[in-house]
Amino acid sequence: MIGFFAFISTMTVCLSSFAQNDEAIPYRHHIELNIGEPLSSAWGLNLMFVDHSPEAEMRFHSWAGTYRPYLGGPYSGYEDEWLSLPVTVAYYNQVLRWLQVGAEISTMSMCTTENTREGKTYEYFLTTNLYVLGAVRFNYFHKGITDLYSGISFGTKLRMETTKHDGTIALTAGPAFQLTALGVRFGKRVYGTVELGYGYKGLLIVGLGTRF
Repeated sequence: MIGFFAFISTMTVCLSSFAQNDEAIPYRHHIELNIGEPLSSAWGLNLMFVDHSPEAEMRFHSWAGTYRPYLGGPYSGYEDEWLSLPVTVAYYNQVLRWLQVGAEISTMSMCTTENTREGKTYEYFLTTNLYVLGAVRFNYFHKGITDLYSGISFGTKLRMETTKHDGTIALTAGPAFQLTALGVRFGKRVYGTVELGYGYKGLLIVGLGTRF
C-alpha cells in the first residue's frame, strides 16, 4: 500500500512538471466535497451478499424499502439502527488536459443498540470506517462548462468498532475502491458533480467543488 501511494505521488510530481507549460489548462487544483448513498455502497451490499443470515437479509430489505436512511434516521422495523451517508473530501491535480491525479478521504458509520460479537451482546455498537485512497480521473469530453470523465480510486479502509461501556474493541484494515463509470462536471471556478459508479461510495454520488 505504501508503494502504491509512492507511485501516485511520483507520477503526480512528474506529470505536473511536464504540464507546467501547458497554458490550455486554466485550473490546476480541484477541491471537492462528495456525498454518496449508503444502500448500494460496498458496505451496504456486504450486508446482503456476504452475511447471508436471515437477520442480515431482513435488515437489508428493511433499509432498501425506505428513504429514511438518507437522513441518517432510524430504519423501518429497526428503530434503534442507522447508517450514515458516505462523505468524501478530495483533492485532484489537473496534470494534463485529459488526466487528473489526486487523493480522497472518506468516512461512513453504522450504529445499532444491540449487536452480537463473539457470543457477547452489546447494547450500543458503533462501527466507523475511514477510507484513504489514491485517485485517477480521465476526462474525455469538454464543451462549454460541461465535462465528462471516468476514474478509479484505490486505497485502504480502516475500521474501528466501539461500544458504550467497553470503548474500542476492534481495529482492522483492508482494501477499498471506487470505480466511476460516468461522471459529469458542470460549472467553471465553482462546479457541481454527479457520478455513477460502484464501490465504497455507492452507485450515485453528488458533490460540489472549486478549482483554481
